[in-house]
Amino acid sequence: MTSPIPHPRRIAARSARALALALLALSLLAPAASADRNAEVSIMDDQLLLGASQAKIDRHMATFRRLGVDRLRVSAFWNQIAPASSSRRKPAGFNGANMRDRRYSWLFLDRVVSSAARQGLRIMVSITTPAPIWATGRTRRPNPLWKPSAAEFAAFAEAVVSRYAPFVDHWGISNEPNQGGWLQPQSDRSGLVAPHLYRAMVHAAYPRIKRLDPTSVALVGELASSGRAGRGARRPIRPLIFLREMACRDARYRPIRRGRCKNFKPLPIDALGHHPYQFFQAPGRASLNRHDAGIGDTGRLLRVVDRLVRGRALDPRRGRRVGVFYTEFGYQTNPPDPFGVRLGTQARYLQQAAYIAWRTPRVRALNQFRLTDGALDGSGVRRFREFQSGLAYRSGRRKPAYRIFPHPFVISGNRFWGQVRPGGRHTVRVQRSPGRGGRYRTVAQVITTARGYFSFRLPGRQRGLYRYVYTDGPRGTSGTVRVSR
Repeated sequence: MTSPIPHPRRIAARSARALALALLALSLLAPAASADRNAEVSIMDDQLLLGASQAKIDRHMATFRRLGVDRLRVSAFWNQIAPASSSRRKPAGFNGANMRDRRYSWLFLDRVVSSAARQGLRIMVSITTPAPIWATGRTRRPNPLWKPSAAEFAAFAEAVVSRYAPFVDHWGISNEPNQGGWLQPQSDRSGLVAPHLYRAMVHAAYPRIKRLDPTSVALVGELASSGRAGRGARRPIRPLIFLREMACRDARYRPIRRGRCKNFKPLPIDALGHHPYQFFQAPGRASLNRHDAGIGDTGRLLRVVDRLVRGRALDPRRGRRVGVFYTEFGYQTNPPDPFGVRLGTQARYLQQAAYIAWRTPRVRALNQFRLTDGALDGSGVRRFREFQSGLAYRSGRRKPAYRIFPHPFVISGNRFWGQVRPGGRHTVRVQRSPGRGGRYRTVAQVITTARGYFSFRLPGRQRGLYRYVYTDGPRGTSGTVRVSR
């Protein structure tokens, strides 16, 4: 982990008025310094990368760098890498912990990890289901999500970490275990099941990860932001309920010591991974259900985590205040998905989400899910089952969000916030135009942090259009923000 980044310092602007405003802003800005931590920018697009040629992967990695991405998240899909994944019988003599076993298929993941490392990107690997059938519970029909063996999952995790530890410093323990599309059964007649399956997977995999890569960050959770009421093998569980059940605590956070919680042991955790999709709502809006946790519910999510830590249900290994990494996030757009938000709304919401993540010190990263939209296959609603949350369409044609992604810019009241991605110290000039074709004039000048962030207050700001520009190193201009009052 990198050390906390110092807050930006204000420097004089060109005019006497701007200088006076800058000095005033400096005194107002100082208390916000603690909010600028390790707010990484990451991206994920397994469908684009896994299975692609090395040349295509290298081109995509170069694109990620141009967009200002710090980290790549990529999945190690258990059933795609392990041998005989459709068989009910484990291959004779196969030791899942041995990454050198020639029956493992590492090629596609090797290409992605090696390319990201060459481009200087930090890397997170999610070690995840679906499982090979031979590592799952018995069902009438083979089901790669049904009660995966915690011991076999841990062996696979050991193989993954053994192979990639020199290049990877973040490990995700499975993906969205509160969704029936990743772990089953979610629940049955006796109650919730998936939280207990997942707890066993963490207990088995975490010590192996840390033994092989002790300085790495092992992310627990990786939960989807919402669920549904009721029970069923595929019925998704709301994330805050999942966390409590996983930690064997009831609705009042009292320990549960019977049933699946018998012989409970505190769950080791370095940090919480979470996918705070807000779907059609603005990032600052709270979820309708109090047990869901979108990006507007960060405080609610942290309160639950903190109560579980205080109750010794979670055992943090990197300080008592568990950090949160938002490892998957985005907004689907219309077009192409008729149920998505408008293109301009996507661009605006992504910038607002970045600001929300930055201003919460314990949020250490925000991920953009997909560079390009998912494939449009099938008919009816199923045609849009893949996420259309890319910065570009499937064809590669860019959406408005693509242009603003390297230069997010938000004005909230008198606060001006932005980031030059991928970081580095830059001199940023914030400019204003009265609109209607008026000329832009500089109203403030700041130096960004080492992560590329700046934040200041501009008392007495006027109506008009605002943007920021920088010319040191790579040149760039943010999108415009209209201030109407």
